[in-house]
Amino acid sequence: MTKIIGIDYSLTCPCCCIFESEDLSYENAKFYYLTSTKKYEGVFLDGKVIGDRIEDYTNQQERHDNISNWVFKRAVGNSINPTVFIEDYSFGSKGRVFNLAENTGLLKHKLYKKNMKFVTLVPSVIKKMATGKGNADKTRMYDKWYEETGINLMEALDQQTLSNPVTDIVDAFYIARCGYDQTMDKDKE
Repeated sequence: MTKIIGIDYSLTCPCCCIFESEDLSYENAKFYYLTSTKKYEGVFLDGKVIGDRIEDYTNQQERHDNISNWVFKRAVGNSINPTVFIEDYSFGSKGRVFNLAENTGLLKHKLYKKNMKFVTLVPSVIKKMATGKGNADKTRMYDKWYEETGINLMEALDQQTLSNPVTDIVDAFYIARCGYDQTMDKDKE
């Protein structure tokens, strides 16, 4: 069985959802994310969710390298032929889009250099698979997560308002599942 990895990649709170089973239920998932917020560092939900502190950096290149190295350390490791799914760029992105593109490009390059295939998924496709609506907001995604898993991530991570890392955990979960579903559908054709 290959390792299935969904990556919600960002500069501030990237998250990886890892399945080592073709049963892509919450029970078989493990999550890792990076954070700069002390209260989100640590182990949550009996070890299923792990928050690591973002390493300090002196420039953007070091920052990108640190984040991509973390993905390899926590998610990819020495896996043989992992199935990696990454959320693609959003056309509505604002702000530091070039930094995000450089950051993601470095991860893709490192995957390529290790001869690891990856698939990018359009955000609206992920949202539609998860909720039935391609324009679903973070609240709708979280509501679907809660309905499906029964896990109150906001409570587990002591969040009053929905934000990262909770939204990133939810996104990574559905990135992995959407990618896997699409791959299985193509295999059936």
